[in-house]
Amino acid sequence: MGDPIAEVLRREAATIARRWRDELGRESAIADQAPELLAALADALDGDPARVERAFGSLVERPALERLGYGIGLETLTRETSRLRVAVMRELLRLPPTHELCESLVRLHEALDRGMTEAVRRYAARREEVRDLFIGILGHDLRDPLSSIRITARVLAQDPLTRGHAERIDQACARMQRLVDDVLDFARGHLGGGIPAMPAPADMGALCRAAADELAAANPRRPITVELHGDLRGSFDRDRVVQAISNLLSNAVRHGTGSIELVARGQPHAIVTEVTSHGAPIPPAVLARIFDPFAHAPSVTGSGAGLGLGLYIVEQIVLAHGATIDVRSAGDATTFAIRWPRARVAQRRAG
Repeated sequence: MGDPIAEVLRREAATIARRWRDELGRESAIADQAPELLAALADALDGDPARVERAFGSLVERPALERLGYGIGLETLTRETSRLRVAVMRELLRLPPTHELCESLVRLHEALDRGMTEAVRRYAARREEVRDLFIGILGHDLRDPLSSIRITARVLAQDPLTRGHAERIDQACARMQRLVDDVLDFARGHLGGGIPAMPAPADMGALCRAAADELAAANPRRPITVELHGDLRGSFDRDRVVQAISNLLSNAVRHGTGSIELVARGQPHAIVTEVTSHGAPIPPAVLARIFDPFAHAPSVTGSGAGLGLGLYIVEQIVLAHGATIDVRSAGDATTFAIRWPRARVAQRRAG
C-alpha cells in the first residue's frame, strides 16, 4: 500500500489546484504547474525526494522566469508556493488522523521545504545572472554616446572662448569612460571567461612608470614615488597590468593621505609590485571582503568612490596572469602586493 497522503495528492490533484488558486485570490504566476508539483510531492512521499527539487526548480525555468522583468519577484514565488502548502493541508483535514498519516505529514512538510528551497536558490541565481547581463549591456551601450561627446568637446577646445568648458567636459567624459570600462570588465569577469589577458614580453618598470605618470597628472597634489629594483622583464599583458596598478594607485589616492609609494622588485622567477598608502588601517570586516565587487570603503578625500569595482578588477587581472595578490594594513600604512610570474602562464578564472 502506498503512502496515504501521496494517494490523496494524486486523486485530488484537480481539487487541490483549484483550492490553490482560490487561496491566491488572483491570477497566479505559477499555479498552472500544480499538477506537476503535486505529482512530484506524491513521488517524494513514495521514496523519490529528488523529484521535488526538479519540479520546484523548473518553476524558475518557465513562467516565473519568463516574467522576471514584469513584476514577478522572489517574494511572489515564495508566497505562491507557501499558499500551495495551505491548499494541500486544507484537503488533508478531511482525512481521519492516524499514526501513519502523521508520519506522512512530516515527510510532506520536509518535501515542500526542500522544493521551495531549491526554487528560491535557482531563482536568486538566475536573477543575479540577469542583473549582471543588464549591467554589461548598459556599459557597452554607453560607450558610443560618450565617444561622441568627447569628440565634440575636443572640437570645441580649439576655440579659446570655449576651451575651458570643453576641457572640463572631456575630463568628466574620461572619468565616465573609466567607470564604463570597469562595468564591462566586471560583466566579463562575472558572467564567465574571466577578464582576458594576452601576455607578451614587457618591462614591468616601464608599466609602473606609465601608471604612476597617469595618476600623477590627474592628482598633482599627491606625490607618487616609484622605486625599481632588479631585472623587471617578463611576460605581461601591458594594458591590463597598467590598469591593475592604476586601480591600486587610484584606491590609494581616494582612501589614503600623503605620499604614495610604488615599488617593483625583480626576483628569480617573479616580479613583485607593491603600492603603499598612508592613513588609518583598514578595518578587519572591510579587509575580509575588499576584493568583492561593489564593496566600498569610506573615502578619505571625499571624492566619488566609483562603483566599487576597482579592486575586484585588479584581482581578476592578477588571476588572469596566474599571479597572486596580498594586502597588509597595520599602523598607518596599507600595502597591496602582487607577485607576477615572469613566464607566460595559462589564463585562469577566479573561483
